[in-house]
Amino acid sequence: MHSDLEARGLTEFALKDRSRFIQVFRGVWVEADPSSRVLCPPWADQKWLQQQVRLSALLLLHPHVIGCSLTAAALYGLPLPSRRKDFDTHVISGDRGLRIRRKAVQLHRGSGFDITEFYNLPLISATDLFFELAPLISEDDLIALGDAAISRQNSGPLTSLDQLREKAAASHYLKARKSVRRALSLIRETVDSPRETWLRLWIIANGFPEPEVHPEVKCSTVSATLRPDLGYPDIKLAIEYEGDHHRTSSYQFGVDIERRQLLEAEGWVVLRVSKRTDMDTFKHILATYLG
Repeated sequence: MHSDLEARGLTEFALKDRSRFIQVFRGVWVEADPSSRVLCPPWADQKWLQQQVRLSALLLLHPHVIGCSLTAAALYGLPLPSRRKDFDTHVISGDRGLRIRRKAVQLHRGSGFDITEFYNLPLISATDLFFELAPLISEDDLIALGDAAISRQNSGPLTSLDQLREKAAASHYLKARKSVRRALSLIRETVDSPRETWLRLWIIANGFPEPEVHPEVKCSTVSATLRPDLGYPDIKLAIEYEGDHHRTSSYQFGVDIERRQLLEAEGWVVLRVSKRTDMDTFKHILATYLG
């Protein structure tokens, strides 16, 4: 900010050097090659850092706003459909007199929400965020977000299914009530990824019984407990979703082979699905086991 220039030994002319400084908002610049370290989660990428910089810069101008909506979801590392991702900075405030007229900033109005300090950033709580986003995304996307929020994906768990249910029950006016109710009935703990959520919901949508998430399989061969992504313990059928890292990582590839062999040694059938799978064919294969 301009008030910091003299203290830092800088001039307004120096700020025009784009090789040294980048303007985030009017009146706020950051170093193009910063020497200071930023506290961030281990999974953070460049997009996370961009969101962190923009929210931090906005807080210098408006110290009492809170990160919310798509910005909070991105900073928490929660999954969002690609069509709902944007680069605007979303903040919320209960101050009715506050006005923010800045490019790519959306000010939301609200009160009565909980605030979480997440890597030094004030964000609306993951519980409140779930209900804030409910009217904006599809039911399946809301389930994926809920699965991630209560699991160990990225920095989780950020909330719990009990907290989400309690919030829903206590809300007299609940937006997207139908979507919220369905989501709360289908959110499951310990889900590893959004694609795992997608596969489980695909199975249900195609008329099959809901598979168990990470069923425990006692393995006598190596005295271990295996937990396939999805499964039907009563018929010993496991279903694994394989992302690209299963193919590109030699270590993961080896782990996958060993786990499949151990499951098969216990009498389980293992079906594998990836983004390249023909789901019509998979549907017929699954029907041979589930009827």
